[in-house]
Amino acid sequence: MIDQVKGTQNISGDDAKKYLYIQSQFHNKFGHSGYKYLQTPLLEYKELFNKSIGESSEIVTKQMYELTDKGGRELVLRPEGTSSIVRYHAEYNKDFTNKYSYFGSMFRYENPQKNRYREFNQAGLEIVGLIDTYSDFQIINDSYTFIKDLVPDTMLKINTIGSNNDRKKYIKILYDYFSSNKSKLSAESVEKLENNTLRILDSNNLDDVETIKNAPKINDFINSNSKNEFTKLLNHLDNADIKYEIDNSLVRGLDYYNDLTFEFVTTDNVVVGGGGRYDNLAEILSIGKFNGVGVAFGVERIMNLISVPVISTIYYLLGTDINKLTKYSKELDKHNINYNKPPRLSKENSQFKDAKNQNVMYLINTDEDTIKNLITNETVDFNIEVILEH
Repeated sequence: MIDQVKGTQNISGDDAKKYLYIQSQFHNKFGHSGYKYLQTPLLEYKELFNKSIGESSEIVTKQMYELTDKGGRELVLRPEGTSSIVRYHAEYNKDFTNKYSYFGSMFRYENPQKNRYREFNQAGLEIVGLIDTYSDFQIINDSYTFIKDLVPDTMLKINTIGSNNDRKKYIKILYDYFSSNKSKLSAESVEKLENNTLRILDSNNLDDVETIKNAPKINDFINSNSKNEFTKLLNHLDNADIKYEIDNSLVRGLDYYNDLTFEFVTTDNVVVGGGGRYDNLAEILSIGKFNGVGVAFGVERIMNLISVPVISTIYYLLGTDINKLTKYSKELDKHNINYNKPPRLSKENSQFKDAKNQNVMYLINTDEDTIKNLITNETVDFNIEVILEH
């Protein structure tokens, strides 16, 4: 027997219904909101993420799935979506400002657990090019309404981490603080101290709580322009009645973020999405000078928080005579009518049970040439006009 690869998943049954529902809601909302859908390759050059995420980050040092192809090129399975979107924008739309959406698999080698898989799905939005505070507001507003429809108890947490220079100064101060309190940190946080100091602030380890609580706050080291832009954004959110909580410890660990950072968190403290501003990512990658702001949602995390959607087919084609079934199918197909049908020519009673289990509204019985409403039990002779009137 060949086992399933550890950390992967088969999305089936009720989970498949949830996945497709989230995907449908995502495409329906953002496809009509000016975001152009973009599907980037699963394979990218390793250099793209080494530069963008940061060579010292945990993703790059421990979690990327790396391979060398037959030509000796170093490739990876994409661990996140933003860098790929920026790479695409530089290659094809460098002189424009575009709004993008994406939905698909990402890969990180980490210990599998609830809400964490080695192959997982993200749904994201990016605005890339010449952007401003209104761009930041759009990303937050649009993603806020999307996640609120799916998980109503979600809260927006928001912060500003200032410019890249502000961030560098803060990391030095934070390093000195955590170094002097090294004995109070968990082993996991001590490991992050030298190369990824900021990620200590993300720790959920109870051993770190008090030390993190007393750590210097980044808002004490932010330049006035960044503070002013953040105040403007908060005013926009207030005017739109978007509730938020300012969280000064919210820095997010990817190297390319500056100024705006935010997360969507449930009342049970599950982070279902997050994002921020990345004005220097294109320069870090040496592919241009343009800015960006984006958000990404963890699809599996949302799946674990929503009920199974009721998905029903309106029509079910029942019968035991393949010639009549074929005749009816041709008629329905000609009028672009969607319908369900049995997987094989089973007994009529079995087909009826299958239709009931799938919450079908109308049963088209080809043996009797009738249409039956399974809610009211009303039966009429089959006529394509009756279906078209429905």
